[in-house]
Amino acid sequence: MLFHTPEFILFLLCTLGLYYCLPKYRIYIIALADILFYMVGGAGLLFLFIIITTATYLLSRGLHGSGKKLYLIIGIVINVANLVFFKYSIFLLSNLEKLISAQIISHTPYITNLVMPIGISFYTFQFIAYLVDIYKGKTEPAPNLLSFWVFMSFFPHRVAGPIMRGKDLIPQIERIAKITFNSSQFKLGLAFLAMGLIKKIFLADYIAIYANRFFDQGTALTGSQAWIGALLFTFQIYYDFSAYSEMAVGIAYLFGIKLDLNFKTPYLSGNPSEFWRRWHITLSTWIRDYIYIPLGGSRRGEYRKYLHLFIAMAISGLWHGAAWTFVVWGIYHGLLLILHNLYTKFLNHYNWEKITSYWFYKVLTVLVMFNLANIGWVFFRADNLGLAYHMVASMLTTNPLFFDVSLYQYVLVILALYSLHVVEYWLRKNYTPIYTMWERRVPAPLRALVYTALIAALVIFAPTQQNSFIYFRF
Repeated sequence: MLFHTPEFILFLLCTLGLYYCLPKYRIYIIALADILFYMVGGAGLLFLFIIITTATYLLSRGLHGSGKKLYLIIGIVINVANLVFFKYSIFLLSNLEKLISAQIISHTPYITNLVMPIGISFYTFQFIAYLVDIYKGKTEPAPNLLSFWVFMSFFPHRVAGPIMRGKDLIPQIERIAKITFNSSQFKLGLAFLAMGLIKKIFLADYIAIYANRFFDQGTALTGSQAWIGALLFTFQIYYDFSAYSEMAVGIAYLFGIKLDLNFKTPYLSGNPSEFWRRWHITLSTWIRDYIYIPLGGSRRGEYRKYLHLFIAMAISGLWHGAAWTFVVWGIYHGLLLILHNLYTKFLNHYNWEKITSYWFYKVLTVLVMFNLANIGWVFFRADNLGLAYHMVASMLTTNPLFFDVSLYQYVLVILALYSLHVVEYWLRKNYTPIYTMWERRVPAPLRALVYTALIAALVIFAPTQQNSFIYFRF
């Protein structure tokens, strides 16, 4: 069920009505809403999710006893095996076929008919984080299976994050019956929801039409066309994924529940480390806390630190999809992080770190990082490594300096999209004074007229065909 469909809006309104009219039964209302929301993907996938949730909950109850390490290992193995089976079976078998020159998939036809469970990558990581945090004493287990079900299945974030930690969400669920209606929080939720809808309907879905046209040309792309196609996808994936995340945060606020933000204008980052503190924040912190640090982080020397960065980002790439393009994308960002560490060390060694405080240096680093991220998105979007290599090779030749006249309209569009990104940063930074001025200085009838016009525009300009979110595939 997509957030930007009439069916979901009706579902949301009904759930909110029951939620605030029957406060004593809120946890049951949300639990049932989660079941109905997930059932849209299929009863079989819902049953599987319930089984994995129940198994993880039961195993978590044993993480305080003498055999807690065994319970942890079993819990992680069950969840990883579930993810690998549904998401990576064909990928692993097809690569094994190439390695041993034998047919395997054709003899196991049921593998090709597997349907990947909705949100499996996200809920697997959330299960693992929950188990590890209890094992290390960072959080207490959910008091009962019902609370744990709501924690795991809360419909605003279930399909594509944010990836929540038990210590942040479970306490909110435990006091859900005591949550009172907060008009300021409700308005904030509506603001996030509106911002997400605008990004998805007015930006991401329309950008996708033109980005797809360039990528569909394959190896026929010239250097300038490759740059335009890559830049369009760079903004498409940001506006698409941040739209979902902000709608998820906004919907949760409507229920008086706070979810973590996943994006903070990442294309204004000045280096790879900052980029990952702004892009898909809950995933990057998960990779840091449950892969990079357990591997040893920076505790085992400089060279091991670089190896750990490389491994962590390669796993992050593979998590995104069962294809070598995603693995290469992850490795690429791992190398960028390593190079950034070496560059920072170089500046510190020669006492040149003062240069980083100059405004022109900051602007330059933002432009460089934006284009490095843009090159990386080619691997993420391309259908295969051959096309990705061709596009990147074309982008790095002198051809991009010579633009066909017909491409200049796209250049203007890209500049406008980046300008919107800067405006978004400004709005986020100055949200409180802007909101105060809007409430105090703009008459209520005029505000109502603006809201009505926005809703009408969303209905009128919405594409006739509803497009799923990019990260629903992961």
